[in-house]
Amino acid sequence: MATSYLTGARLRAVPTTLVALAADATVATPIRPSVSVADMDDAYRAELITDWLRAQGDQLAELAVMAAAIRFDRLTGGPSLVTELMAAIEGDMPEMAVAA
Repeated sequence: MATSYLTGARLRAVPTTLVALAADATVATPIRPSVSVADMDDAYRAELITDWLRAQGDQLAELAVMAAAIRFDRLTGGPSLVTELMAAIEGDMPEMAVAA
C-alpha cells in the first residue's frame, strides 16, 4: 500500500487559496491554484480505491483504508466512497479491477 493510514495521519482541509510567503515571511501573495479542491478530492478517492483493491486479504490494511474512506465521506458529504469500495470488490465496477 503506497499510503500508510496507520501512522496517525489525518485528513486536512485543503485551502482554496494558496499563499506564497517571502523569505522573511512578512509579505503574503495569493497564488491562483492550478488544481481545484474537487480535483484533489477525486485524486484522493482514486488513491483510496486503488489501496483498497491492493489491501484485499490483509484485514488490518482493509480496516485502515475503510476508516479513511469513512472519514472522507463524513468530511465531504458527496457520493459515498464506502459504497464505491464495496462495489469494487463485489464486481459491480469492472473498470476498478484494472486499477489494481
